[in-house]
Amino acid sequence: MNSSYFKLTIFFFISLLLLSPIIIIILNAISSFGSFQNLYSTRYIWGSTKIILLVSFFIIIISVPLAWINTMTDYPGRKVIQILSILPLGVPAYIAAYTYAELLEPGGYLSSILIDYNGFSLRNSFFGALILSFALFPYVYLLTRIAIINFSARYIEAAKTMGKNSYECFFRICIPMALPGIAAGLALALMETLNDYGVADFFGLQTLTVGVFQYISVINDIPSAYLLSLVVLLLMLVLYAFEIKMRGKKSFHNSSYEHIQWSRYQLGYIKTILVLCFVSVPIIFGYFIPVVFTLFLMIKNFVLIDFRNYFSSLSNSIILGIFVAMGCICLSIFINYISRFSKSTWFNFYKKLINMGYALPGVVIALGVLVFINLFDLYSPILLSTSIFGLILALIIRLISISNNSIQSGLDKIGKSIDDASRLIGRRPSTTYFRIIIPQIKLSILAGFFLVLVDTIKELPITLLLRPFNFNTLATSLYEYSSNEMFELGSLHALTIILFLSAAIYVFDSFLEKRIILKDKK
Repeated sequence: MNSSYFKLTIFFFISLLLLSPIIIIILNAISSFGSFQNLYSTRYIWGSTKIILLVSFFIIIISVPLAWINTMTDYPGRKVIQILSILPLGVPAYIAAYTYAELLEPGGYLSSILIDYNGFSLRNSFFGALILSFALFPYVYLLTRIAIINFSARYIEAAKTMGKNSYECFFRICIPMALPGIAAGLALALMETLNDYGVADFFGLQTLTVGVFQYISVINDIPSAYLLSLVVLLLMLVLYAFEIKMRGKKSFHNSSYEHIQWSRYQLGYIKTILVLCFVSVPIIFGYFIPVVFTLFLMIKNFVLIDFRNYFSSLSNSIILGIFVAMGCICLSIFINYISRFSKSTWFNFYKKLINMGYALPGVVIALGVLVFINLFDLYSPILLSTSIFGLILALIIRLISISNNSIQSGLDKIGKSIDDASRLIGRRPSTTYFRIIIPQIKLSILAGFFLVLVDTIKELPITLLLRPFNFNTLATSLYEYSSNEMFELGSLHALTIILFLSAAIYVFDSFLEKRIILKDKK
């Protein structure tokens, strides 16, 4: 009994620690209503609204037809395109923004190569949203494709027998039945859009995230920062609840149809050319141009690169990533242990609240952690404000959902019969969990560890606000170079981030493929 109370106490403490920034933001925002100056707030809200609407439009135009084409049609290179279509996730949007600015704007590389090309400015909402869309469309593409395979395909086959053409199947069957997948993916993409700081700041866009950052570090209007953060929190909560509802509405799995094959549409010569042009556009602009141009800049300016800064930033990024990943994994193992063996529904509710961190913008989490650390410093002899603790805590709050979901996916494959059998022979739940179950989900734990490490390396706003003095990561060094119009000197930093993210996508894809193969063998 004492052991049970001890576990509950630890779980409550962990929950309070991880949720404290959100609670602090809400309480301080409520108390700040009287001192709110309304400085530029309407501009920030309208700026984010424009970006959200444009990103939603661009992503749907790109991802839904792409998912349909790659799933229901047959054309040369289809299997390769299916893999390449998720690679744009490996290029952070702020790196793509730096790349296209160096390439297309006045004084850029194209204007120096082409005599009649004078360049044009990308620093507006339209191009900012377009770059974000090329980086984030795989969220909608993947979930839409899964929805088409699991729900639409059998009905499409039935419609074909009734003489319906491909356009009628797409608009009358595919889109209505894939709506949960489209909506869930779009919610995830919009969360990342609201969280973006690099593109918005570099292009001079007035978004909510930029507004919170400026209120904190430039205007020094903390009450307004609280209230603007509350607006962001409310938007994120709406998107988070919507994504959970859409994802939970249908499970994207249909066992009765799992092994049924469907016939793909055969395309003629002209349609094949048009399809290849369409599916190549998001891959070329979302992945290959940023990667190739960054590689070109690195080779051209190799002798000018400050390798001392690079290796210092790289080691800081990896060390920080390891600490954050270890923290996320240890906490996730304990959280899932309590959730697995507890009969109370409250634990699952707390787990969902803890997982909400991925839906919160980095600047909002950073603001909450800053206040939390300052409160701690007032009543403790240990000063945390000058340490790296706040940075690690904020990153754990933001990324723990990744490790939670990875470990949970491994635990889902292990039936509760093991728990029952261990109980019958007198073993305690902790012995069963740590000695029998955990060794069986090593792959899930390693995948979660690696994914958290890579996300830590690319994280920008949290690291900018909470890093200790003279502590740079790859992302912050690249931000400083680009802010000073010296992106070419940070090209090696950018390329390293892209390689880490591409490796993470490969690991995730291999992990998912292995799960599918194991499931098919059952």
